[in-house]
Amino acid sequence: MMNHRLTASILLTLLAAPCLWATTAAANAPAHPAGYNDSGVELNRTRQYLERQRIARKIQEGRNTQPVEGAEGPEEAQKGAVHFLLKQVELPESQVLSREELQKITGAYEGKDATLDDLYALVGKINALYQEKGYLTCRAFLAPQTIRDGRVKIDLVEGKNGQVEVTGNRSTREKYITDRLHIEPGQISSMHRLNKDLLRFNATNDAQLRIALKAGKEPGTTDYVIAVQEPQKQVTGVFFDNAGSKTSGLYRAGLFWQDRDLSGNRDHLFLSTIRSEGMKAVAGSYSTPINRTGTRAGLSYSTNSVHITDGPFEALGVRGHSYVATAFLVAPIETTERKKSEWGFEYGHQRSQTDFGTSLGLRTHWVDDTVDTGLLYYDQLNYGDSSVLYQKHGYRVGRYKDLYDNHRNFGKYEFNGLYQKAYKAGQQWTFRLDGQLSSTQYLPSSEMFYLGGMYSVRGYTESLIGGDGGFSASAEYSVPLDKERKVNGYLFLDGGRIWGSSAFGDRSLMGAGVGIKADLTEKISLNVALGLPLQRTINGEEQSRGRIHFTVNGQF
Repeated sequence: MMNHRLTASILLTLLAAPCLWATTAAANAPAHPAGYNDSGVELNRTRQYLERQRIARKIQEGRNTQPVEGAEGPEEAQKGAVHFLLKQVELPESQVLSREELQKITGAYEGKDATLDDLYALVGKINALYQEKGYLTCRAFLAPQTIRDGRVKIDLVEGKNGQVEVTGNRSTREKYITDRLHIEPGQISSMHRLNKDLLRFNATNDAQLRIALKAGKEPGTTDYVIAVQEPQKQVTGVFFDNAGSKTSGLYRAGLFWQDRDLSGNRDHLFLSTIRSEGMKAVAGSYSTPINRTGTRAGLSYSTNSVHITDGPFEALGVRGHSYVATAFLVAPIETTERKKSEWGFEYGHQRSQTDFGTSLGLRTHWVDDTVDTGLLYYDQLNYGDSSVLYQKHGYRVGRYKDLYDNHRNFGKYEFNGLYQKAYKAGQQWTFRLDGQLSSTQYLPSSEMFYLGGMYSVRGYTESLIGGDGGFSASAEYSVPLDKERKVNGYLFLDGGRIWGSSAFGDRSLMGAGVGIKADLTEKISLNVALGLPLQRTINGEEQSRGRIHFTVNGQF
């Protein structure tokens, strides 16, 4: 008991020292030691996990866009060798082609010696112009006729939009779909525009559309069948991993629930919770489309409470709490079969507070940060035949108030990048690069860049070291271990470096190892990796020879 009190007394003195120092040097905050864990660090870790999951979902959606089906091929020309003088080509009025466009085609033949082959070539050029402009329901025809005085009649059949049928939409409102496609009854639709609508819809919604054309029930019309493929509306997921902190619980369990179409407008509600021995976190978000071009707006909230359950600070009763509320807007820029890009803006308000001495009845504030931030970002996905490239560039500005009522502004550039290359036999390369550059020193703990752990440098504990800026890079090569490709083995090499005044002692980590990813069932997956630290001594503390990282995920 005496030793316990003595240890607590010594630790209180050590903890009070930087607080007194910070009072006299208000502009700066003390550097954080390795393994430092407060509520702001946990907030950063939760945000990192959710961002990884978001990127994975974004890439998994893939190129699920389909062109409009039902386009006919070019008309096969008939042969003919009869010659005559073509004086005039008679055409009815077109609703989609101008008189000048048609005259440019027919003028090349009028007043010249012509054959039936020439007439079919002329018709083919008109149909090619229809196709070029995307009017696939419009055709030119050389009607059976007797040619007199060199006059030839060519008919134009311009199919108008008939009925629109929507199938497969179990929860999505039909009007939500049809309002985003340019198919107006009685009008003539350009397939180019309709394909753009289709690409944009599929790129900005988790429900996917396919459109087929068929002969209309009414003469001279084309009917449209819109087939909707919706994902599972409500999803419940669980996970278990060892990506927690040694000081507040290494093993974590999580639960989430998602409704992907809350009101029939493809609006999303997401709720989640993560628990460990000394940490509880809850998060929720809601987003909804706000226009017909794919722009989404939303709100999110995340909060956690942390208390130290192991290590030298346990005797002090160190406890913390933090929360962040965010409003965001995301809008598409370009959507093609090979590229998807968007820009977004986020405004966040967060508070992080950590106290010590709670177990001794001497509650003292250690950290008390209030941070307001604005983030403007651009992200882009590029798809190759067997590869995908993702990049996100953002600049975050903020203002924060610390424990001593000091107000400071900060700015930092953030980057996330991923490249995957798959091969026919199932092998795959995955490269990652994440980092941030800060124009400000002594960032609040929730805004720092951390190294170590399952989502950073494997082989080390989570968030082992952190600084105002830094980067982490990873290369991973996986190969299938069974014919069904449900089990894959992989090798990896991770590394990173931090910098800035908040960095403490050693600033680099590097690890390598092996792992296995397996689909245990259709709904449960496992990822286990053995990470070997290539730098064993960090800030004077010997790291273990190897570290097992694992996560089990289930979705139902």
